[in-house]
Parts: sequence; C-alpha cells; structure tokens
Amino acid sequence: MKTTILFLLFVIVLPLGAFAQNCTSDFLGTKTLYKSSGSKYTAAPTGYVPVFINHVSRHGARHLTKDVKSTLAYKLLFKADSLNGLTAKGTQLKQMVIALQKIEKGKKGFISAEGKEELRGLGERMYLNYPNVFKGDLNLSIAITKEIRTRQSADAFLKGLNSKLKDTVSATFHNDDVALRFYDLSPAYKNFEDSVDNDAAMLEIEKADDFKAINFFVASRIFTAGFLKQLNEDQQSKFVADIFGFATIVYSLKTEIREEGHETKDLNFESFFTCDELKKLGEMDSWNEDLKKGPGKNCNGIQVRVAVPLLVDFLNTSDEFIKTGKNDARLRFAHAETIAPFAALLQIASADKPIRSVGKSNTNWNTSTIIPLSSNINWVFYKRKGTSNYLVKVLLNEKEEKIDGLYSKSFPYYQWHDLRTFYLKKLERLKVKTSDDMSSYLLQLR
Repeated sequence: MKTTILFLLFVIVLPLGAFAQNCTSDFLGTKTLYKSSGSKYTAAPTGYVPVFINHVSRHGARHLTKDVKSTLAYKLLFKADSLNGLTAKGTQLKQMVIALQKIEKGKKGFISAEGKEELRGLGERMYLNYPNVFKGDLNLSIAITKEIRTRQSADAFLKGLNSKLKDTVSATFHNDDVALRFYDLSPAYKNFEDSVDNDAAMLEIEKADDFKAINFFVASRIFTAGFLKQLNEDQQSKFVADIFGFATIVYSLKTEIREEGHETKDLNFESFFTCDELKKLGEMDSWNEDLKKGPGKNCNGIQVRVAVPLLVDFLNTSDEFIKTGKNDARLRFAHAETIAPFAALLQIASADKPIRSVGKSNTNWNTSTIIPLSSNINWVFYKRKGTSNYLVKVLLNEKEEKIDGLYSKSFPYYQWHDLRTFYLKKLERLKVKTSDDMSSYLLQLR
C-alpha cells in the first residue's frame, strides 16, 4: 500500500516534460564518447624535441558485451507481453529492445564505428603533435589484451597514424594480459571487488538516493500493476540496470543504427527515465567505478596497487628506449579497468583523490573525464641534441597533468631522473622491484 501511494504521488507531482527528452549526457560515465581536449600545449624548454612516447589507451566506443537476448530486461518484456502485462510504454520499450537486438547481433564486444573514429583521431593527433617521434623507419611495439576490441582499437589508431606518416613503419603485436588485464589475474583483487565493505558502501549510496523507489517507478511505467507484483526488488533493480545500460550504449552506435534504417530517436531508451533518475543512476555508476577501480576510499588500496605491473612496464620500457634507442613509441590498448587504477597509481592530480565520505553527494573523481571511451595516458619524452638529459610530460586524455607529490620548475615537463626516482621509491614502499615477476606479484598481492 505504501509503495502504491508513493507511486500515485509521484505521478501527480511529476512535472510535464520531466521525462528524459533534453537531459544532459553527464550520466554516461564510462560510456562517454571521447572528445579531443583541443588543449594548447606548453612549449618545451629551448632545444628539447619529442623523441619517444609511452602510451596506454582504453579501447574505443563499443557494442554491448553481452547479447540483448540474454538480459533480464529482454526476458521480462517478452514474458510480460505474453501475459498482457505491458503498459503502452512497455510495448514501446519492447520494440526498441527488439531493434537494438537486431543492430547488435554478431557484434558483441566489438568496437563501433564511433570507436574506430575515436582511435583514428588519437593516432592522427599523436603524429601531428609529436612529428619528430615518427621520423625515419619506425619500430612500434603494440600490446593488446585477449579481447578483440583492443586489437580493433589498435588497428584504428594505426590507420590514423599511418595517414600522416611519411616513412615506413614496422608494428609488432603481442598479448600482455599481465600488464593490461592485471585486475583479472589477482585473486586478492577479485575478492576485494566482491567484498562486504564495497557492498555496504554501495548499499549506503542506494539508500541515500532511494534507488528502490527509482527502480519501482521506472518498472511501473513499463509493467502493469498485476505483473509488477510478481517482481521482487532485485529483479526490478536488474531490469532498470539493463534499460539504463541500453540508454548509455546507444551513443556509441549512431552509425550502426542508421545502417539498420533507424534514427537514434527510434532507440530513445532515455525516454523511460526522468532526467533526475538518469543523473542518479549515472552517479551510482561513478561511485561504483571509483570504489572498485579508482582511488576509492584509499588511494593506496589494492584497487590501485593492482596496477603496479603496468607501472613497472612503463619504467622498464622507458629505460630500454633510453639505453637502446629502439622503439619510437610503445603503444598499449586495454580497458577502463586498466586506465583508472593506473592514473591513481601515477598520482595524476585529477585522478588520485580518495573519497572523503560515502554518501549522497558526488565523488570528487569524475568518471566521464578520467575513463571515457578511448581514455589514454602518455609519457612523452623530450631530449635536447648533444645532451643525455630527458624531460617527460605526463598526459591524461591528451591534457598536461601534474603529478601530486613531485615538483618541477619547468612544469609540465619533469626531469626523467626525478620522475623515475619518484616512482621507484613508490615501488620500494610497496616492496616491489622492476625486475620482479609481475605474474607472481599479482598472485601474492594482498
């Protein structure tokens, strides 16, 4: 009775036009499309030119990673329809889901046309911003993971890079799950992901914004009262999460939607939510990403330390370049779960702040600006002819970044010796050496 009264009050007071027709896209979080910052870079000190780039990128905009038919939303919509349990909006939603299933068929986990364009642009801009790195015959080392979207992202990046190159390029691909999918290889981290503490924190956030009510209100727009009574709170939550996921993925599928003869407005999953609901669901996702992949409640927690193998790889490959001069760029293509903890581990100022307290307000860690689709981190090395001194500029999503705890009189350019020493000391505090077996480290991580 209480829930029914709440629903009636909600319908009465809901302002006309409150449903998500002209909301901002701030709710997209990790599904935010990548946009070039257009930053004007600080000129390097006199005589210094870029000579080497150490790079890691998240894959580009992608298709869904699971079949539409396998979702609870798909199953419930068809079940409700067979029992006359759909409202008019429910019937509309079912048609959208059918259209999405057709668009997504056979493309699970692939990058989309939008993703290819994101990575092509990254590759093109890397050349335009640092042409000196790509002079002469190139020898590129490219690391990917087992997921096909990382190879597709690398190919799209190279297409953009090759469109500007004037010389020949040799590209060597290799799989490196230890440095790039470390989060899958650490039993301790997997336990942390599913920990009671994280569950309790998320439950506190859910209570603060009354997500039970949100789930009920959204489901009540889709299902008749009789069918809704058959769904428990967990089913309502999963159903709403599925539809919210559909709403966020559509932004990545604009080309594919048109190719199937639709317009993006034909798959307007946002229309089943209010703007406020979208905002709160997006904030919930941001909290979850921050707690489990970012600095969370402890910027030295296991969710950050799990990225140590990638830091070791960056240090070792940078040392290798300085020693041998081989490989003008080290390129890696991975996942959001790679970029988020690595940015925090590096102490990048915009990405390493821990949560002060779990509650209703936003975190101070912006998912959409730190780990959007195609998010990336670069160490760009500069050298002056006739010297053995190197400077390094650190970029997050093509923006010059400050490293918390490390001073540079020529910011954003750091002395390589200072940057290297800073991270070696951090590894020493974590009882790690750059010569350690990183596979063993992940197995022993606590």
